[in-house]
Amino acid sequence: MSRGEEVLKRVPRRCIEDIREYVEKIDRALDNLERLEDKERVAWAFKALSNTTKLDIILLLSATEMPVCLISYILEKDQSLISHHLSDLKTAGLVKETVKGKFRVYKLQKDALIDLFSRIESIVKG
Repeated sequence: MSRGEEVLKRVPRRCIEDIREYVEKIDRALDNLERLEDKERVAWAFKALSNTTKLDIILLLSATEMPVCLISYILEKDQSLISHHLSDLKTAGLVKETVKGKFRVYKLQKDALIDLFSRIESIVKG
C-alpha cells in the first residue's frame, strides 16, 4: 500500500469523490515534505528574506563584506536594528561574522543562499 493510500484511509468517505483527482499526486507531495532537509534552517532563511531591511543587507553584502556600522550608515538605520537583523541572517546561515580589529564584519554566505534556492527549485520542478 502506498503512502498516499494510507493517507486516504484517514479521509472521510464523503470527501473521497471530491479529492479523487488529487490522489495520484499524494505520494509526490509526501516526497516533497521529506526531501527538504533542515526545514528549520530553510524557514529561518525565508523569514530573513521576508524583511526589506534584511534583504537590503543581503544586497549590500552580495557586493562586499562590511562592518555593522557601515551597513547602518548606508541604510540609515539604527545600528542595534542592523545588528538584530544580522543576527537573524546569521542564524539562518546566510551571513558569517568575523572580528577585524574593533569591528564585527559580516560576509554573505553566497553558497548557502544558492544552495537554498537550488533545493527549493528542485522540489518545485519535481
